[in-house]
Amino acid sequence: MCVAFWSLEHPAYALILCSNRDEYLSRPTANAHFHTFEPIGRAEDLDGKVLSGRDLLAGGTWAGLNRSGRVAILTNITEPPRKYASSRGELASSFLLPKTPTAPLRDEVDKLVAENGRFAGFNLLLLAPRLEHPEGWRKLHFDSAFVTNTGGGGRITARGLTDAEMRCGGLSNGIDCAGASDWPKVKKGTQALQDVLETAAEGISDAELSERLFQLLTDFTESWTSDPAPADRAALRNTIQVDPILVQVTQSPDHKQYYGTRLSTVLLVRRDGSVCFVERDVWMLDTNGDVVKADAKSQRIFQFQIDLNSISSAERTH
Repeated sequence: MCVAFWSLEHPAYALILCSNRDEYLSRPTANAHFHTFEPIGRAEDLDGKVLSGRDLLAGGTWAGLNRSGRVAILTNITEPPRKYASSRGELASSFLLPKTPTAPLRDEVDKLVAENGRFAGFNLLLLAPRLEHPEGWRKLHFDSAFVTNTGGGGRITARGLTDAEMRCGGLSNGIDCAGASDWPKVKKGTQALQDVLETAAEGISDAELSERLFQLLTDFTESWTSDPAPADRAALRNTIQVDPILVQVTQSPDHKQYYGTRLSTVLLVRRDGSVCFVERDVWMLDTNGDVVKADAKSQRIFQFQIDLNSISSAERTH
């Protein structure tokens, strides 16, 4: 389970986004860094175009942005596991490192829609930068698209965000237009973000806003503390942060793994293109394989300026 909340309509920020990544704690993962999706095992380009963490098994990413301002957020749809020819992480990576960097968002979405039947269930939020020029200065906005196959092997479709989702949106592991927006964690998180936005004045600092968003991501439900652990991931739709759960792997009864919230991330993009990206560890395994809560100071902070000159005229007018 993963979850993300965002706003695209704050006066000072083109994008306010916070997210949790829930995964097996033992799954090999690289922390957020700049790269160009080099093959795993090859020396990485630390001055690369993409900022994200990486899944070291499949090679893709679940969330990231590039130096030109493109943003992708990917979540899996809760469903029984099956094998597919392609990794969902490719959906995000192909958008963040496109073969045609200046291609309009519509063209990128059309390309994804043409790839029907290749992937396990996914939800994908894509954001592409656009510039407006009010009163002689450049002001950053984002065009958006929500792409999904509504379940493994399903037909890929795309739609724009609603006005309500532009103001304050949420995304998790449900099926679009089939109850996903009614998941308790999504409703709770979007309301909490709305509360943050109502008190986040234009002069708020990135550091203060980030702390409010990280606090939002710590919300959890204690409903299973005195009961058996949830039987499957669908039972976790009530909680934004997932404390580690011991999972017995069906294919190997003697092998057990812990599943929970590994990372929390905040991404802030101001209207002038300045970026603040903060990634914090939440739960991890120590050298003995035991579950430990991450040090509160265990984080990666990146600040840089989007290359506004790289935003093509096609994207500006799209």
